[in-house]
Amino acid sequence: MSIPDRTSLPVACTLTPGTGAAQLAAWREFTDDNLLDIDRDPGQVTAHHARVDEAVVRLTELVRTEQSCCAFAAWSIDTSHPDLRLTVTGADDALDALTFLEHTPAPTRKEAR
Repeated sequence: MSIPDRTSLPVACTLTPGTGAAQLAAWREFTDDNLLDIDRDPGQVTAHHARVDEAVVRLTELVRTEQSCCAFAAWSIDTSHPDLRLTVTGADDALDALTFLEHTPAPTRKEAR
């Protein structure tokens, strides 16, 4: 992995450079194929994905890897909606580093009420 690729990983990520590059590529492919929308709220990011064949399996594998390398966040997959939802919770600055969850600029964060 080149230096610019390594900086794409969150600072607290424990993946090796080679494994990290493969994980980032897998996320890019998954989001390009399935991402519908993303919501950013204080302490939480929710990514909405198309519920298509193999999406649950692919997302589960991605999340399994993230849970082992990015312990600074809690990862949850919700299959009880028409779309497939990934919710990640944690400190705002840590969540801001998870740009690989989306392939478009992040929507403006909703203000805490």
